[in-house]
Amino acid sequence: MRTWMKFGDWRQVMILAPHPDDETLAAGGLLQQATAEGAEVRVIFATDGDNNPWPQRVIERRWRIGAEDRARWGARRRDEAVSALTALGIPAASAIFLHYPDQGLTSLLLSGDEKPVIALTEAIAAWRPTLLVMPSELDLHPDHSALALMVRFALARLDPDQRRFTTIRYLIHGPHPPPANRDWRAFPLSVSEQTRKREAILRYASQLVLSRRRFLAFAGDRERFMISAGPVERDDHPVRPVMMEDETLRFQWAMRKRPIALGRATLYIAGENLSGGALRLSIALPRRPVETVDVHDAVDGKVIGRARLYGHRRRGEIRLPLSMLPPMEKIFVKLERRFGFFDEAGWREIPIGLPYDRKIPVSAVDRKAVRKEPVVCCVVPCYNLAAFCGDIVREAAAHADYVIAVDDGSTDGTGEILRTIAAESGGRVHRISFSTNRGKGVALLEAFQYAIEKRPFDVLITIDGDGQHRPADIPRLVRAWREEGAALVIGERVRFGMMPLRSRVGNTVTSALLRKIHPECPRDTQSGFRALDRGFVSDVVRLVQGRRYETELQVLLLALGYHRPIRTVPIQTLYLNGNRSSHFRPIRDSLRIYWMLLTWRLPVPDGDPCSDKAG
Repeated sequence: MRTWMKFGDWRQVMILAPHPDDETLAAGGLLQQATAEGAEVRVIFATDGDNNPWPQRVIERRWRIGAEDRARWGARRRDEAVSALTALGIPAASAIFLHYPDQGLTSLLLSGDEKPVIALTEAIAAWRPTLLVMPSELDLHPDHSALALMVRFALARLDPDQRRFTTIRYLIHGPHPPPANRDWRAFPLSVSEQTRKREAILRYASQLVLSRRRFLAFAGDRERFMISAGPVERDDHPVRPVMMEDETLRFQWAMRKRPIALGRATLYIAGENLSGGALRLSIALPRRPVETVDVHDAVDGKVIGRARLYGHRRRGEIRLPLSMLPPMEKIFVKLERRFGFFDEAGWREIPIGLPYDRKIPVSAVDRKAVRKEPVVCCVVPCYNLAAFCGDIVREAAAHADYVIAVDDGSTDGTGEILRTIAAESGGRVHRISFSTNRGKGVALLEAFQYAIEKRPFDVLITIDGDGQHRPADIPRLVRAWREEGAALVIGERVRFGMMPLRSRVGNTVTSALLRKIHPECPRDTQSGFRALDRGFVSDVVRLVQGRRYETELQVLLLALGYHRPIRTVPIQTLYLNGNRSSHFRPIRDSLRIYWMLLTWRLPVPDGDPCSDKAG
C-alpha cells in the first residue's frame, strides 16, 4: 500500500468520474492496486460522454449530430468504459451511470436543482467507501470542477458516521501542480501497472482518434492526487484573495489574454450551508467602466441587488454587500467566458465564516433531509486551576453533550469544584481524579479511554482549563471537523506576538523543525484547543503514550505520519496575568518535547494486515 494512504483505505473504493475515460486516465493504476488488495470498487460516471461531437464527426463521417446520434455515441462510450474497467480487473457491475448532461454539469450546478447532489449523497452513504476519489475543483474542464463542487456539497450532507473515509482528488485538465507542492502526492506505478493501464486506455477507441498521444501520456510511471482537505491557493487563479470590510465582501480579479476564450466574462459564486441555504449568484463583468453592477440569482436570473465595481473588465474589484449572502463558512467562485471550451480557472474555495445567527433573505433551496447534529464530547484537563476551571467546565457543557473534567492531582481546591459541578450536571459532566500529578498527557489519554468506552460521541474537543481558550469557539472547531472530514482540527492562535515569551519560543522552534519533516504541518503545534474525530481518538489511545506536554505533539505527529486530514481554525487566546496559571516548564518540558521529536518513530498498529506492505 502507498505510504501516504492510511490503514484500511482499500476495503471499499469509490471513483467519481465526469465522463467515461476519466476514471482510467486519473486512477487506472490506483484501481489496479485496490483490486490487488482485495478491495471492492464502485465507479460512478456523472455523464455518458455523449456530447463529444468532433470525434464522432470524424469516425461517423457526418457533420450534423442530432439527439439520436448523441444517444448512440453515449452508448458506445459506456461500452468502452465497461471494457476499460474489465481490462483493469474490475467487474462490469461496478460501473454506475447517472446520465447527467455532458458539457452541462456547470449549468446543472447553477440551476439550483437538488436532485444531483441528493443522488450523490445517497450513493456515497449507501456504498460507505473507505477511499473516495473525486475530481478537483481546480480542473479547467467545467464538467470536472462542477462535479467536484456537487460532491463537496454531497459530503457536507452526510452524517458524521458516514464520513469516516479518506478523500483524494485528481486533476486531468491543468493547471498541473509542481512536484514540490505539498498538497499533492505521487502514486508510483510499476511497469506491469503502466502496461495494464495503457491497455485500458486503448479500449477508448472513440477518444484516441483525435487524442491518442495525450491519452497515452497518462500511462506514465505515476499518478498524482491531492490529499489536502482545505482550500488550495494558486497564484495564477484570476480571482484574488478576498477581504471582508464594512459589511462588504471584496473580490479582486485579474484576467489574462487567452485567444481561445472570448466574449463577456461572468463571475459565479456558489455555496451551501448546514441549515439548508443554497447560494448561486452571477455577476456579469461590464465591458466599460461603471460604478455598480447587477447581482443575479443564477437559478432564475432575477436581479437581487447591486454591487460596487472598481476597475475594468480585465482587472478590478467587486464589493458585494454581505446582506446578499446566507450564513455559511465558505463559498466557491470562478470566472467563465461566454465562448471557450475550458474555463479561465476552476472554482476557488474561499473561507468567509459568516455567523449562523444572521437573518438574511436569500434565494435558497430547502433541504429535503436535515442531518442530525454530531454528538460532541469535551475533555478539560485541570491541575491547580481552582480560579478558572469552574467557569471553563460549565461553559464547555453549554456547547457539548458531555464533558470529562480531569483533576490531575490538584492541591488547591480544583477537585472539589469539579466534584460539585459533576454532581449538579445530571450526568453530563464526569470527573476523573488522580491522587498525584501525573502530567497533562496522561490526563488526556485517561479521558480519551473513558470517552471511547463510555460515551457515544462523534467528535472530541480538548480545551485547557486555565481560561486560555474560549469554550464559545467549540462550535467553530466542530464545524471545521464536520464540513471537511478532518481527523484533527487545531485551534490556531492568530496573535503569536501576544503569546508569553516562554511559550512563543518553544512553539516557533518546534514548528520550524516539524516543517522540515512535514511541510504540511500547521504553524501552531502546541495548541491544546483541538477537535479529534472518534476514529482518530481510537488510534491515539492505541498508539500514543501519555506523558506531559509532549503527548499533544505525539498526537500531531501521528496525524501527520498517517496523513490524516488536518485543518486549523483561527482563534483568539487570553493570557491572564502573563499566563502564570500554565504549568509548562520552559526548559525541562521544552527539552522533553525536542527529545521526543528527535526519537519519534511512527507506530504501526499490531496485527495490521497492511503493515508489511507499507512503502
